[in-house]
Formats: sequence, structure tokens, C-alpha cells
Amino acid sequence: MSDENNLAIRVAGSLGIISLDRTSHLNALTLPMIQGIQAQLDQWLHEPQVQAVLINSNSPKAFCAGGDIRYLYDSYQAGNTQYQDFFATEYKMLSTLRNFPKAVIVMMDGYVLGGGFGLAQACHIKVTSEKSRFAMPETAIGFFPDVGATHFLSRLDEVGVYMALTGEQISNSDALYLDLVDYHVPSERFAELEAALIAAPVLNSLEIQKIISSYITHPVESELQKRADLINQHFGYPNLEEIEQSLAHTSNSTDQDWANKMLAILQQRPVMAKQTSLKLQQAGQNLSLEKCMQLERDLQDVWLEQGDFIEGVRALIIDKDKNPKWRTENAKFEKTLQKIWPVWTQQRIENIT
Repeated sequence: MSDENNLAIRVAGSLGIISLDRTSHLNALTLPMIQGIQAQLDQWLHEPQVQAVLINSNSPKAFCAGGDIRYLYDSYQAGNTQYQDFFATEYKMLSTLRNFPKAVIVMMDGYVLGGGFGLAQACHIKVTSEKSRFAMPETAIGFFPDVGATHFLSRLDEVGVYMALTGEQISNSDALYLDLVDYHVPSERFAELEAALIAAPVLNSLEIQKIISSYITHPVESELQKRADLINQHFGYPNLEEIEQSLAHTSNSTDQDWANKMLAILQQRPVMAKQTSLKLQQAGQNLSLEKCMQLERDLQDVWLEQGDFIEGVRALIIDKDKNPKWRTENAKFEKTLQKIWPVWTQQRIENIT
């Protein structure tokens, strides 16, 4: 284990294991953690002994609660560009994970939020437990779902829009229903599964899936699946105003409480974050993963200056007054957005108000 990068790293059998070990912060990803994952993958790529990689967590509460937003805030306030370096390094690591020629397994037991969600999605074989809770909660701090969410949420159509705008958590059962994860294994059997992977003489994707299949059980029914028609009804509109009006005018009394809750959540979020998140979801449906990631990167580099992220982190993390003063409009940002948004999405954007 390295105290410097909050990663516990070992090789057992033919399995290289990277355990996120910043438990006091629910494994929020720091720059040294991201660099450490990248360096370890680079090393194991050329080691024949390591046939597969496992990424897991030493926290009983979380796989990973996202990126270290305090670091990004401090970098911006200090007037340096380290926050841009953070994003660039993170995206390089995610690309390395996705394209890694050896199987990469992720075992998630607890919260999988924001950057942790993106990290998990970049892995090849995704195992969750009944304790897993997933969300892209960025709009709550004046940001937008990134780390590839423009691609993996947009494939969920209206449900992806719902998750991107509200930041609501979904369960392990919901994630299985949406094909965001592959397997459900009871939390109490995670250690057994890891031991079985370590003991296996061969660790290619087919053998790994055979091993995991002997530990899977059926989770409880997905609550999101029961509500899918309702989500489709309200979050299928092409612009934000229509979505919020639809929620405000729910006629079915049995759905009223849920609609009111969703509307209240949306009304707490800043307009720029909501509008941009919606545009990303709509544009992302027609883009490759690589183009989605590039679009997110372009936005990240200007967002801390022109978006509401700094104010959101101040209100919720720094001062903890929970009273952010969101910008109602930003003409400079609108101009920047039009310049940043690549030509291949422009026609799509022009149809979104």
C-alpha cells in the first residue's frame, strides 16, 4: 500500500488488485490516486503474471464517491490550472481502462457516485451488491454529469435525462435493469469471489465470467423499472421548461408526490447546469464515446470560470450554508458554449431551446 496515493496494490495469483483506500473521504479520487491507477495499469500491461485486474474498495460504505471536488475548488481559487490537469489525467486513465487488453473487473459494494460511476463504467466486468447505490449528482453542485455520462446515460433515453438532471440515486437492482452493471453478488460473498479469482489458473474474460456466475443471486425487483413509464412521460420533452411544466401539472394523484419531489429537486438546481446537462444527453445519443468525452473535456476547462461549480462547492462543502447563489444567466458562457460545441453537434443543438 502507498500512503501517498491512497491505493492498496498487490498481485495475488494471476490477479492484479487495485483497492481504493481513501476511506475517510469515501474514496473520492485525488490526482495521486488517478495517477497511481494509470501507472499501475501501465506496469501490469507488460507483466505476463498479471492476467486480469480487479478494482475494488477498502471502504465498507463506498466504492467511490466521485472526484475530489475540494481539490478542484482550491486549484481554481489559487489561480492555477491544476484542475484542468486533474480532468485531463482522469480522462487519460479512463481511456486506458476501457482499452486495456486484459480483463478489468470492478467490484462495487456501497456508493458509486460521479467520478466513481465513470470509473466503474470504464471497467469491463461490473459486479455489484445489494448495498450499491449509483448516481451522477453533479447538478447539485452546479456542474454537469461528466466522466463519460454523456455517452452511457444518453443510451438510457428518458431515464438518462432523469438521472442527469435530478442526480437521484438508483439501486443495484435498477442498475442491472438498465444494463449499467453485469452481475449481482451478495455483499457477504465478495471476499469469497475475490479468493476464487485469485485461485483461478486462467483469468481471461470467459473464465472470469464463469467464476462470477457461481456467486450471483437475483436481487430485489427494480423500483425504477416500476416507474419507467412515469419517467418517460415527464422527462421525454425536448426542453427543460416543458419537463418542469409536465411535473408541475401531474393529474394522476398516485404520482403526485413523486412528481412534486422531482420538481422541487430540479428547482434547486442552477439553470446553466440543467440546460447543459440536458443538451449533453440529447447530443450524446448521436455521438461516439470518444466524441462525448472530448465534448465533456472542452466544457470542463471553462466551466469552473463560467459555470456555477465554484459557488456550488462553496455553499455545500466549504461554508456549508446550503444557500448557493446561482447565476440566472451568463451571456459570456452562452457564447463560449457555442464556440466549444463541435460542429458535429451544432445542428442537433440548434433544435434544442
